[in-house]
Amino acid sequence: MQNPIVRTFIHLHEAQQARTELLAAGLLDDDVKIDVRIDETGPVQGNFTVGDDPDVEGKTAYTHTYAPVAQDDVRDCQVTVNPADAGQAEQAAIILERCGGFDPDPAARAAARSDSRLPHH
Repeated sequence: MQNPIVRTFIHLHEAQQARTELLAAGLLDDDVKIDVRIDETGPVQGNFTVGDDPDVEGKTAYTHTYAPVAQDDVRDCQVTVNPADAGQAEQAAIILERCGGFDPDPAARAAARSDSRLPHH
């Protein structure tokens, strides 16, 4: 078995489309899982706030501390795929990317971006 592949999606319908395509490609139902990480019953913009005294200079401004969270940056759905072999892993990665999945690991995203700019020998 390969390492799990995890991708996040902004919208549930994109995650569901990815799951449908993964199952159609031959992955087993138990090997493709969708987790919705926030919903209308949970805290979307935070359920508490902290911050520095507004009179203290050089600290985080209240306007920043209490600013609404940019909802476009929230990846609500996580898809986890457990591929059986390297071929399934490659196919799953292609499907997840095509459906709009994001790698939740910032280091992996940075490496992928820098690798695409490196000369290939």
